[in-house]
Amino acid sequence: MGAVGSPWWQTAKTPRQGFILGGVWSFLAVAYWVFAIGEPISWSVIIAVLAALLGVGYLVTAVLLRRRQRSDH
Repeated sequence: MGAVGSPWWQTAKTPRQGFILGGVWSFLAVAYWVFAIGEPISWSVIIAVLAALLGVGYLVTAVLLRRRQRSDH
């Protein structure tokens, strides 16, 4: 269970943390995708897709947290 008042979609505590982690996972997704170029579907492609999903999840959380902070002020 998350903290009281924390939405179910929140994967990061702050927007900055979300942007940093989203960037790292997105970079790893691109790196694995480049590594897998020219190969049939392999573990690199599967890992790239999963890393991309994590990156998008963190970036969406960061954007939503930023919007929530701005609406509170």
